[in-house]
Amino acid sequence: MPVLNLGFEDREESIELVNQFFKKINSLDLDGLFKIRPRAATKFVDIYLKLAGTDRVLMQGFRDEAGELVSLLIARVEDKPFLQEERTVYIDIAVTKRGKKKKGFMTALLESAEKWTRDLGVKTLELRAIKANEEAMQYWKSKEFEEFYVRFRKKL
Repeated sequence: MPVLNLGFEDREESIELVNQFFKKINSLDLDGLFKIRPRAATKFVDIYLKLAGTDRVLMQGFRDEAGELVSLLIARVEDKPFLQEERTVYIDIAVTKRGKKKKGFMTALLESAEKWTRDLGVKTLELRAIKANEEAMQYWKSKEFEEFYVRFRKKL
C-alpha cells in the first residue's frame, strides 16, 4: 500500500503509534526530568490533525497489506527569518510499530517527506533524536542525516 495522508479517520491508530513512541522515550535512561506526560499522544495528534492538509504540516502514514497503520511521520514547516535559509521542514515524530520495522515503511514515508519539502522549495529537513535512542541515531545516520548541532541540558 502507498503512503497516505492521515486524517481524522486515522486518529485512534495515529494516537496508538505516537503513544508507542512516547513510551519508548520515557523508557530511556535520561535525566529523570525529561518525561512525556500521560495522554500527550492524544493532544499531539489532535493538534496536527487540525493542521493536516495545509502547506505547513505533513501528516502521513503507511498501511501494510492488512490495512493496519504501521508507520507514521509528522513534519512541519519552521520559519527562520533570521537565517539565510528562511525555512526548514522539521520532523516532529517518525515511528514504526514494534514488530513491523525494517520493512521499508519509514523509508517510503521519508522519501515522501523529502519530496514534499522540495516541492515547497525548502532546502533542509531536520529532526531531533535523543542520543540514548541508539536505534534512532543509527537509522537517521543511515538515511544521510548528519549531526548538525548539539543541544545541551543541565538539571538544576
